[in-house]
Amino acid sequence: MGVLNALALLDGGEIPQGFTTPDVVSMARRNAQRLNNALSALLDLAAIESGSWHARLRELELAKLVLAQVKTVEPQLRDKGLATKINEAITGEYQITPILGDAQKISRAIELILQIVLARAESLKVRITSGRVEFCLGLSSGGERSWDEAWSQAKAGYESGVASSGSLFSGVLQPESSFLSRLEEGLGGELLIVHEIMRIHEGKVNQRRNGKNVKLTLEFQHLSSEEGLQKVLKSRAYMVSNELGSVALALIDVPANMRTEHLSTAFKKKLFRTTDAVYPLPSMGLVAIVLDDCKAEDVQMIVKRISGGLKRRICFGVAHCPVDSMDPADLTKLAQRRLMNSLNSG
Repeated sequence: MGVLNALALLDGGEIPQGFTTPDVVSMARRNAQRLNNALSALLDLAAIESGSWHARLRELELAKLVLAQVKTVEPQLRDKGLATKINEAITGEYQITPILGDAQKISRAIELILQIVLARAESLKVRITSGRVEFCLGLSSGGERSWDEAWSQAKAGYESGVASSGSLFSGVLQPESSFLSRLEEGLGGELLIVHEIMRIHEGKVNQRRNGKNVKLTLEFQHLSSEEGLQKVLKSRAYMVSNELGSVALALIDVPANMRTEHLSTAFKKKLFRTTDAVYPLPSMGLVAIVLDDCKAEDVQMIVKRISGGLKRRICFGVAHCPVDSMDPADLTKLAQRRLMNSLNSG
């Protein structure tokens, strides 16, 4: 109604005294954004309930995702007078390591949290460390009870497996009378969606409230490179089994007198697509490359092209999904066997 009423005023209606045309345009924009947020949440909830909620994993820089989402809502943060402070690194020499995740879904989780901040908070600080993001909120006056209810509802729905029970919407959406009378915007399922996004990443979302101060934390798993490679292959193989597509794995032997990190960097610089990924496996003396939508016959050509500039012989083994197998472990073993054949033939 906010959108329709504003448009009606602009379409020949009489603008009320005390309002200007820019005021009415701003009203239409704000309410259109609210409608967009509600529809996006409904689509997310429907995907969760249908079982089609899945993460396509690759290496990501968590800090970049958070900063990008905060930047998109900076005007709204300024309009609401929210004091925002972001600490994207921790003290000392410790560096933030990449996480394995679905960039679109993690960005969506951050977006939903920022929507919650805009609706419920009067201050915000963000702290990003290795595999962890902390949102420190100062709730608006009188918002403690409402926050506790929203958190309890989302946690109960998540822990009861409501996403697979067919009753998701009845557990999240409130009666019309309650929905129209409450002060908060949104459907009430935003926190549940955040829970589900962290679940498919095998991570956690936690909160701790002390009076008006709330610390909402997203924690992602710490994975070794070998574990990460298996999870990436599992995720990509799942996508291949449910969609038209393919994924290729190339295991590359690190030449003598060359560090694993240097070879990884050299290959990363030559990859064109953001969905392709390079994983150093120092304990195995290997570098793994995962290529999306790459034909089996093209993989060797791509690896040879990239390694051509290194001016030394590079041995590698390749496995392809679905041509060779759909199982991540089988793909890894097959690529290792072909790598050994390449080494022995040299």
